[in-house]
Amino acid sequence: MKTLSWDIAILAALALLLAYSLILRRHKALATLVSVYISYFVASSWGDRIAQLFSGDRVLFNQVWIKANATPYVVQGVLLVLFTFLISAFLKLGGKRARYSVVEVVAYSVSTVVLALLFILLFLPDPIRQTVLDSSKIAPYIYQYRDWVLIAPVAIMLYFGIYGDEEL
Repeated sequence: MKTLSWDIAILAALALLLAYSLILRRHKALATLVSVYISYFVASSWGDRIAQLFSGDRVLFNQVWIKANATPYVVQGVLLVLFTFLISAFLKLGGKRARYSVVEVVAYSVSTVVLALLFILLFLPDPIRQTVLDSSKIAPYIYQYRDWVLIAPVAIMLYFGIYGDEEL
């Protein structure tokens, strides 16, 4: 029997991002989506090195090391979330448009959550990933169509960039 713990977490993240984007910061929806892409590259390139620092295998400045029980997958996931928040907080992607339509904000928010979940699934080792996919009803679709999940947000950004309403 499939439990809904992963699905509840996915839907809760989507609800929080939608509420944040629609109520508080409509103009940050695009910045958050772009920051997920950037954060993935940061997490995938720095994740192993930082995990080695936390495991005590790498020394920083010939004297600093941290002994923690953090796997590379946990470090990459934390880096993804941390850099997504940091980059989206300071990224300015408004251009001349100050307002986004509700449809555009919802599309960006859904794309952000789905893309972040895919990147987290890609960071996981195969046995843990399979456990997550077996215990969720939403995650297997995201992982199965991962090529489309990677391309769809870019297509959405291009579409709204070309055909988006100019409300100035």
